Amino acid sequence: MNEINTKIQINASREKVWKIISKIDNDPAYWRGITRLRNISKEQNVIMRDVFLNGDNKCQQRIILFPKEGIHIKWLKGPIMGVKDILLSTRGNTTILEIQMNYTLSSVLNIFSKNTTKDLQKEADLALQLIKEESEGIQQDIPLEKRKMWADLIHDKT
Repeated sequence: MNEINTKIQINASREKVWKIISKIDNDPAYWRGITRLRNISKEQNVIMRDVFLNGDNKCQQRIILFPKEGIHIKWLKGPIMGVKDILLSTRGNTTILEIQMNYTLSSVLNIFSKNTTKDLQKEADLALQLIKEESEGIQQDIPLEKRKMWADLIHDKT
């Protein structure tokens, strides 16, 4: 069993953070390993869905939303099996967002388990950072380069 535990302090209310993380259809924006989602069913706070990781690695998840407290995700089928809990707590005027994962990998992924565990840790850390930035209203300044049209490249002599 592999474990990942990470947390971050966010300068925003618990309600604001909850509004962001509870929109689980937006997970690919924070969890970069998720390429697409397909919801299977929803009954009150329980959602069943297929998650596609890095292409066609299909997993099935059961998600339970606990309003303003957290999200419990159980990986039922696929290359990852286990549990991911996303927990909210309050510290003064800030919110602590924590991710706890306990999982096992399929035999194919288990060969690369050290790399996979590092990748999942980086992904969890990045997800927390992206959620923090959105919760705090921080805009990311991405430097853009002027793009050239392919025809300009043909005539470009520099």
